[in-house]
Amino acid sequence: MAAKRKSDTLSLFQNLTKDILAPPPDLTVSEWADAYRKLSSESSAEPGQWRTDRAPYQRDILDAVLEPESEKIVVMASAQVGKTELILNTVGYHIDFDPAPILLMQPTEALAKSFSKERLAPMIRDTPVLRKKVSDEKTRDGGNTTLQKTFAGGYIALVGANAPSGLASRPIRILLADEVDRFPVSAGTEGDPLSLAEKRTNNFYNRKKIMVSTPTIKGASRIESEYDSSTKEQWNLPCPSCNEYQPLKWAQIVFNKDNLDDVTHACIHCGAMHNEYEWKGKKGKWIATNDKGLYRGFHLSEFVSPWRKWKEIVSDFLESKKKGKEALKVWTNTSLGETWEEDGDQIESDALHERLEKYNADVPNGVKILTAAVDTQDDRFEIEVVGWGEGKESWGIDYHVIYGNLNQPKIWNELDEYLSRTWTKEDGSHYGIACACVDSGGHYTQEVYHFTKPREVRRIYAIKGKGENNGEYVPLISGYSRVKPSKALLITVGVSDGKAKVMSNLQVEEPGPNFCHFPRDRGYNQQYFDGLTAEKLETRYRQGVAYRVWKKTRERNEPLDLRVYNTAALEILNPNLEKDYTIEKTKAPARKRRRKRVLSKGVK
Repeated sequence: MAAKRKSDTLSLFQNLTKDILAPPPDLTVSEWADAYRKLSSESSAEPGQWRTDRAPYQRDILDAVLEPESEKIVVMASAQVGKTELILNTVGYHIDFDPAPILLMQPTEALAKSFSKERLAPMIRDTPVLRKKVSDEKTRDGGNTTLQKTFAGGYIALVGANAPSGLASRPIRILLADEVDRFPVSAGTEGDPLSLAEKRTNNFYNRKKIMVSTPTIKGASRIESEYDSSTKEQWNLPCPSCNEYQPLKWAQIVFNKDNLDDVTHACIHCGAMHNEYEWKGKKGKWIATNDKGLYRGFHLSEFVSPWRKWKEIVSDFLESKKKGKEALKVWTNTSLGETWEEDGDQIESDALHERLEKYNADVPNGVKILTAAVDTQDDRFEIEVVGWGEGKESWGIDYHVIYGNLNQPKIWNELDEYLSRTWTKEDGSHYGIACACVDSGGHYTQEVYHFTKPREVRRIYAIKGKGENNGEYVPLISGYSRVKPSKALLITVGVSDGKAKVMSNLQVEEPGPNFCHFPRDRGYNQQYFDGLTAEKLETRYRQGVAYRVWKKTRERNEPLDLRVYNTAALEILNPNLEKDYTIEKTKAPARKRRRKRVLSKGVK
């Protein structure tokens, strides 16, 4: 009897102190997470104790981390399947139970810092077994900073793939590479950052390399290339009718766009159709499709996610289809977890020229707001004014050229007068330019700053285009800064991302969201359309790594640049395009208001 009481007391003590006791030596990563990992409220819709059974497909991926024969693990996945949590659980397990030097790579150093603050730090704070082993960076412990956390027996360093200094000679046993399809082809001049990082693991016989990413473009996707050399495992579920296992595929999804509450998946074997809950209620398993795989690789789509409903995925598809190829590409990458195959064909300028239409007024009825873009050349300004409507449908309003000497004030005064113009609709309502972007990347950078600084109150901003350096992804609006000595606001624009958006919109064939209208006159001639279609995407290789670049096929491309800058101007404004912004509604805010509100809150 006494022995039983002693046993019960010990069991009770172990349960009460589970969060502070070291894990037993035979725990897998998923078991460790189920026992100790806590989800944080700011990074999870379901805060509290981690449960692998919530998304059972994660178990085999997590446990593969400890398989001696699995040196490399690749996960090609959509959004909303918990792939970031796979990385965090691996980190937590090694901090707590198997200390080692860990390197966690993000596409950029800025993203590495964000990951550390928004995901890693909350996990350490809210998981007791980790909190007691990793000191807070705010303490005097110099070993812990935003980009490096030390613990007994190891450390975790967070680096950007674009920062070669972060990859320099440090021994690494556990390599975690997140969103590898966003990595640049080269870290500075050092070469492929992923290869550099992998070399850091060579000193360890028990090294692990885990690569996770949403895929991007077919033929230029790192994660797809890695996945193709793996076991290519897919999560299979048994048919509720015939019990034959199969992966859930978009091709088997059946829906009525007028009633998305009734979305089903047809069995590829017996043809029976069952709804989401019938399929997801079955016990799944991973099935490899490549017997010659060199390491384990997994593919996941949102169709197996417990956090996404099928009707939401189908609804996103229908919306993306309306918006055009760029939106469909994003949906394919983030919902299906598959690469997008570009057709590679250059848009024909003649086909766009045939679209020319006659407007009944300066501003067509569908327009809600106007933006402008200015390209600075040595002897002229080229300017385009664009009208925007619901769904980012666009109307070319005017393509205008001002010739003159940019060293003289006369041409700058003419530019100011032009940007102060108003345009009129049939109903007599007037529209001014709500935001204008002036290119500062030419030979007159300081002159542009001198022009835009006093006009920022009118939302006239200096911009500078930034290309992709060896395949590094740069978003359309990639940064705000003040430049010396003028203190003018400079907005950095990712031109490759912008060109992709413009080219996608030009391929929309029916009026509606993202369709581009052009007037029969006002400077929209054949020369304009030749310039608008003067570039195309090409795949190039550096040290065996594929990346995509825009290449000129014609010398003059100012119309394309201007449409990119107008797209950037719209993103800066972020207006509600269901509202009509007449000139009375687009007056700039008073000078005393904070610039942050001007830029981030949208047009009032």
